[in-house]
Amino acid sequence: MKPPKSPRKKITKKINHKLYKINEAEKEILHDDKRRRNELLFRKLKKAWPLSKISGRIFLIYFLVVLLGGFLLTIPGVLSETGAAYNWNFLLGVFTASSAFSDTGINILNVSADYSFWGQLITLILIEAGGIGILTFKIVLFLAIHRKISLNDTIIAKTERGSSTTSSTIELIRDGFIWLTIVQLMGAFVLFFGFFFEPPAMDIPGIQTINPHHNFSTSLWFAIYHSTSAVNNAGFDIVSNGSLQPYNVAGHHSYLIQIVFLSEWVIGGLGYPTFHDIRRKIKARKQGQTVPFSLFTKLNFCIYSILFVMGPLMVFASEFANQETSLIFHPTIDGLTNGEVDPTVFRPWWESMMNIIFNTTASRNAGFSTIPINDFNAGSKTILSVLMFIGSAPSSTAGGIRTTTFAILLLATWAVVRNNNKTTAFKKTIPEATVKRAFAVLFLSIVIVSLAVIMIFIDSWDTLREYGSYGPGSVGNATIIEILTLVSSAFGTVGMNPFDTNQMLYGLGSFSKIVVIVVMFLGQLGISNTLLVFVKPSQKKGYGYLDEDVVIG
Repeated sequence: MKPPKSPRKKITKKINHKLYKINEAEKEILHDDKRRRNELLFRKLKKAWPLSKISGRIFLIYFLVVLLGGFLLTIPGVLSETGAAYNWNFLLGVFTASSAFSDTGINILNVSADYSFWGQLITLILIEAGGIGILTFKIVLFLAIHRKISLNDTIIAKTERGSSTTSSTIELIRDGFIWLTIVQLMGAFVLFFGFFFEPPAMDIPGIQTINPHHNFSTSLWFAIYHSTSAVNNAGFDIVSNGSLQPYNVAGHHSYLIQIVFLSEWVIGGLGYPTFHDIRRKIKARKQGQTVPFSLFTKLNFCIYSILFVMGPLMVFASEFANQETSLIFHPTIDGLTNGEVDPTVFRPWWESMMNIIFNTTASRNAGFSTIPINDFNAGSKTILSVLMFIGSAPSSTAGGIRTTTFAILLLATWAVVRNNNKTTAFKKTIPEATVKRAFAVLFLSIVIVSLAVIMIFIDSWDTLREYGSYGPGSVGNATIIEILTLVSSAFGTVGMNPFDTNQMLYGLGSFSKIVVIVVMFLGQLGISNTLLVFVKPSQKKGYGYLDEDVVIG
């Protein structure tokens, strides 16, 4: 039989038990207090974080991709022997990476000569990622492996690719990816034969040309690279430091290659929603049903078609008004790019018209050129700058303020002229919020381009003139028009550059290079997304302010 416990032990046990409970309660209180402090800290950090949830994340992804691409493009071995002097030049690497990822095509170095195969491959990956879309690749991969796609990824992809509704985003991305991939493969197939059987000109003064003629591996790589670049409206080429000019001189006119390029960038510039609408239309017709095109597709087709026709006509009028000094209608006396115009000799009319059509339509999307852009006079370059500023469709592989934005601006202005308080098109009313955003896009775009032109003009104008060689045939060169053309080309992610390599390397200051990088980046991100990058959801207020009219213009 156990001896009974003493009262002291019982009291000690009770005290210890109570102390244990008190300690547990204190620990729980401390744990809750710590959790509340962590939550408060998290809320403060979240509030202090400057980027929005959706557009901010896209901005951050794009920014990191450009930095990583810039680093990779500076590694020895990525640059060839001729470009080895620029190893570890991070600014040049970021410039090229930004140009490739934004599908612009403005280059400082010669991609065909200064980068090795690995450097060209990195630019090709950046071009594809920028044109197709980072989130698009992720969603297509998830679809391929039958993995569920989260709502968060869907919403981000919707913002990146411009879907109007979340429910159709995945289908829209799938249709656009399949469509562009088919076009890209078909273009590469045709371009292979073009590069293999049609020789480029190898004796153009000042232009270094890589010859793929009758070389299977080089022609195959040329076909893959240029088909990808063309369908993504990138303007990158590995033919020469003069774009496609070796395929557009006397005895070396390859209109097959030019037409394939033109077709691919036109298709690439139509936008994902248009591809989705076309597929829906075809599918409905097979089932005996009728599905109307969306308002997006109708506005996009109308503006695209109008600019496709009006652009070349306006450039033709500008050149024809000064035809005696026009390098579009006349060759130079000595055959040099910056030589004196020979007004007594005319180019064949079809050659002049093809040069205008190809290069004018390229200014809307791609940035490839078959003649030096400085062959156009100052008036024509101003027209080209406006076309670059407008750009192509939203959620496409092109930049600018986009065709639908331009359409809404025209429609809203026409509604004001008619004293109509609704903006309508094709028996549809465009929401007032969309109209306001279109005007905000226009205003911010003008501010960005204007500030960039002013900053580059102040920083680099004298040195750009110093490193340039302007002959008597260079109409309108060495003026602010060239800087406007460069900035508009960067903003529209086009890639038509009026400055040569020496001017870009030594005439364009470091600050000016950074300005161009920023403009290219914003052109790729899109002004609508840029407006939302730093905008966070705000709580709705239950009150408003009184109206008061203001007299305007």
